[in-house]
Amino acid sequence: MYVYLACFDIEDDKKRRRLSRLLLGYGERVQYSVFEITLRDNKALTTLKKRCKKYVDDTDSLRFYWLPHNARKKSFDIWGEPIATFPQAEIL
Repeated sequence: MYVYLACFDIEDDKKRRRLSRLLLGYGERVQYSVFEITLRDNKALTTLKKRCKKYVDDTDSLRFYWLPHNARKKSFDIWGEPIATFPQAEIL
């Protein structure tokens, strides 16, 4: 299982909404344009990137930051509270 932080800056409102819906199918929205997504393997990442490309223009930005498997356990909010260990199950 691989965990990524997906961050985007999409100018077009319609494409931004559609990309958000797509990413929600893979994980949890943690901020307006930031998602924690979970994928089972590199093939799933390749598929997701292909699906995302139809919503991203040359002037837009979409980045995937790989998170180590224990990143959520070591993460916390501004008040020092631990971040939830989402997901309990993998969303496909």
